[in-house]
Amino acid sequence: SRSGGPPSALLEVSFASPSLAQRMAILPDWPAWALYTFLGLASFTAVVASVQYVRDKGKSESAEKPRGEQAPAFRAFQRQYLTVYTIIMMADWFQGTNMYTLYSSYGVNISALFLSGFLSGACWAGPVGFWIDKYGRKKSCIVYLVLEIIINICEHWNNFGILWISRILGGITTCILFTGFEAWMMSEHRKRGFPEEWAADTFGKASFINGLSAITAGILAQVCADYIGEIGPFQAAIALTALALVFVVQWPENNGGSENKEEDTKAAAWNLIKSDRKAFLLGAVNALFEGSMYSFVFMWVPTMLGALKGSPLPNGLVFASMMTCISLGGVLFSPSMLLSVAPAEYLGVGCFVVGALALLVPVFTSDLIFVLGAFLVFETCVGIFQPCGGVLRSKVIPDHLQGSVMNMFRIPLNTLVCVGTLLTDYYPARFVFGVITVWMLIGAGLQLAVIKALAVKDDVKTKKAK
Repeated sequence: SRSGGPPSALLEVSFASPSLAQRMAILPDWPAWALYTFLGLASFTAVVASVQYVRDKGKSESAEKPRGEQAPAFRAFQRQYLTVYTIIMMADWFQGTNMYTLYSSYGVNISALFLSGFLSGACWAGPVGFWIDKYGRKKSCIVYLVLEIIINICEHWNNFGILWISRILGGITTCILFTGFEAWMMSEHRKRGFPEEWAADTFGKASFINGLSAITAGILAQVCADYIGEIGPFQAAIALTALALVFVVQWPENNGGSENKEEDTKAAAWNLIKSDRKAFLLGAVNALFEGSMYSFVFMWVPTMLGALKGSPLPNGLVFASMMTCISLGGVLFSPSMLLSVAPAEYLGVGCFVVGALALLVPVFTSDLIFVLGAFLVFETCVGIFQPCGGVLRSKVIPDHLQGSVMNMFRIPLNTLVCVGTLLTDYYPARFVFGVITVWMLIGAGLQLAVIKALAVKDDVKTKKAK
């Protein structure tokens, strides 16, 4: 047992009206600051979610709120997609929570493996995007799930070559994960004739679910690691991925450029990026935000360890707090909350500016409270920006080119992550956070340009209508 006592002691605690001291004795030895932070954030998020639910029920005039005769069919479709989304994101988080510690236990070159994965993602992003649109979104999702099972099987071997292959395949699956499933959802959403505005509801719920999946995966991954070892979470990921495969094979297929040659799809995607300023700006904005986000993911643990000055870091609990903030961001994005105050494009500017200010904090101080608070604010911005980006992409990128265009911009995204990761080997964390802050501020400027470009599009529509 965790308390170190005999089974009889546990029975005594269970059946003999235990005192507070006895209850605490069987709990993990978590620092009070970390425990209270998580409990406080979880409680606050639950309150905000309750307020959002009540406001959603009473906000019947919102265009983003599903209502009317199509609402039941839309909710059924939404459940179909979000069920799979929940499973695949939880499986992905199961791997992410313990990958570093697994490789550390193997004694392999961790940095080389991580960089190989990012470089693979950059190299394969373009071709993968074309294949998603050419051969079908459902097929690409099935390929993703099969490859993920192979990857997690490879993680069982303490062999650098096999692990390197798993990271190369991981770069490919990451491209599909963040484009293929969304492309299928948006294409099916339109095929079934649902209003475009309702997509915001799906994106907001997906962001909220992503945070909950990460929290759940973090806790269950710890249980798996305790009972099975560091490979335990990867075995759980195999089971979840196989479960998702059962659901995905029942999806209908939809294609982007099924009647065109692959060369035609590539040409159309490049032409869109070159000729449509909105598509180019959105791709650049997404690359800058996610490049900053993934660089942050690589840096938050050593930064927190530095702030703790030798005290132990409860990784799982701090991770759970950050993921709670992502869920909070997803709730705040809903039509009855922030979307009732400003449209998605303006919320995107706010995410960049507030996120930049948050990442600027560790540049000037290593105080634990300020650094932790800044990281939590940044993760809340991540939770808001993810559905913002999805809504804007659905407005600008044509359905038949969504996978191609989205994956093309994963090339600069992965390049930024590689740069951020390499900088940590040569410069102190404060300098790297300063660089990431600059990326975020550039992204804010480009997001303002997106607003201008969308305004021009709306003006043209208005003139045509007249």
